[in-house]
Amino acid sequence: MQSAGVHPETAARLGMVLGPRAAHDPREAHRVVSAAAGAGDQVAEKAVRQVAGAIGRGALSLVDLLDIDLVVLGGPFFTDGVADLYTAEISRIVNDFPTARRLRRVDVERSVLSREAAAVGAASTIFHATFTPRLAGRPSPTRR
Repeated sequence: MQSAGVHPETAARLGMVLGPRAAHDPREAHRVVSAAAGAGDQVAEKAVRQVAGAIGRGALSLVDLLDIDLVVLGGPFFTDGVADLYTAEISRIVNDFPTARRLRRVDVERSVLSREAAAVGAASTIFHATFTPRLAGRPSPTRR
């Protein structure tokens, strides 16, 4: 799975010069671009909005498919400097284009767990599968 951060190719395509390390390291590229966007660099903001647009289009598919009204964003790439850019762009997309846009608004919020979101989600899935009561005589669901 690809990370949700700004990749070096995206930044280079927009004319940003990242430096030797960031040019080959997606995590470092995202850190550099995020810092620049947080400082108000217009090109860096555009790069972040492009990534947020891709995430927003994916979220839009889930909003339409599952009829959800809340999208929670978290993880290591949603840092303080760029979280508002991601949230605003993703919110715009999931509220401007869904099939049910006239019926309700979709809230897009930042996770209170932030960096730990993936680990907590994985742990809760394991706990749920392990400790959820089951009817007597019914086998546990098997995973493929």
